[in-house]
Amino acid sequence: MDTTEKYINALINGNEQIIKEIYKKIYPKIESFICANRGQSHDALDVFQDGLMYIIVTQKEKRRPIASFEAYLFVICKNIWKRTLKNRVIKTDVVTLPNKETDLSLFILEQECFDFYIEKFDLLSDNCKEILSSYFNGMSYEEILNVYAYSTINTVRQRVFKCRAKLMKLIKTDNRYQKIKKWKQI
Repeated sequence: MDTTEKYINALINGNEQIIKEIYKKIYPKIESFICANRGQSHDALDVFQDGLMYIIVTQKEKRRPIASFEAYLFVICKNIWKRTLKNRVIKTDVVTLPNKETDLSLFILEQECFDFYIEKFDLLSDNCKEILSSYFNGMSYEEILNVYAYSTINTVRQRVFKCRAKLMKLIKTDNRYQKIKKWKQI
């Protein structure tokens, strides 16, 4: 059994020894990330526990393949932290307590959308993945032209457009897309 399966089974079955191993091996990386991004140790612990809870809930519901448990948990925790920072409101007179259940439910929906997107993105050709990754990460058409040695800016625009169209087709032809659209409307 690989490490990913071992960790998921331990979380679902409550194997304290292996769960302690997860904390010992992965938690310091999450704590370091959160503390480097306007958080504190207690924030990191909350985020880490929410990330583990997300994995338990989603993997109990339906087992999905995870290539690397550590990388997957890190991305989940990173997304939870980004959402926390986005929703954080500093008020001096009134303190609003977050509803953890609602936050976790919304996060689960958002993470499922992200996982769905990544699943479809991975179906694209390597060239499309590289081009779209560059484009989505803020690289200009001119930079893409130079990095990938295309002949003109127009060729780059067409390539980005075609790759985006392929991705959208993959997403929209999947039956889960309609469910996701309904979630977004709630």
